[in-house]
Amino acid sequence: MPTPLQLPPKIVFALALMLAVAGCQPGANPRAVPSVPQMGADLKCSKADHPYEDPQAGWGFCYPAGWKYVERSQATQSPPGLDLTFDITDATCASPAAGVAPQCSPDAGLFGFMIISTYERGSSADLTSWLDTNLTHPPANDPISWGNSLQAVRLADGRRVALTPHHVVILELHPSPLDLETQMSSRLATWKFSY
Repeated sequence: MPTPLQLPPKIVFALALMLAVAGCQPGANPRAVPSVPQMGADLKCSKADHPYEDPQAGWGFCYPAGWKYVERSQATQSPPGLDLTFDITDATCASPAAGVAPQCSPDAGLFGFMIISTYERGSSADLTSWLDTNLTHPPANDPISWGNSLQAVRLADGRRVALTPHHVVILELHPSPLDLETQMSSRLATWKFSY
């Protein structure tokens, strides 16, 4: 019997082709399984939303699928943490069929700006003690429900603050033409903080 090196080139080509075709056949799991964790893979977003997750900061959330954003990060010293800023533009347009003009949402082209700050929790026993220690004049606040946080409040100035086992997260939505308040407040339940 000839060794593989002695097989005629046509037979080697035919064997390679058969292996390639066999590898493309759908089996019990037709989707490829990624070899690295996918961003937002564990978030439960509606079909009209996309997931965003930052494992380093320890949180993720769902946002409208039509949003495009530019993200920037900056470390903070006091308290120690990280600010992520998002310049957001609503680009929600759909093309119903080839040759038909796209249909855009009324918000298409509007922009907004938000900051999500993640700070070390330190030795604070609860959210009130963290606010008292880290904000010069803590504004009045109302308890809210925010994803799977341990505690959360909405400050009088509109910022939302969440306490997790390791961090304090502050969501700051700046007034802008794009109604971030309505869009993000309706998605607070989608947030997932890591434990």
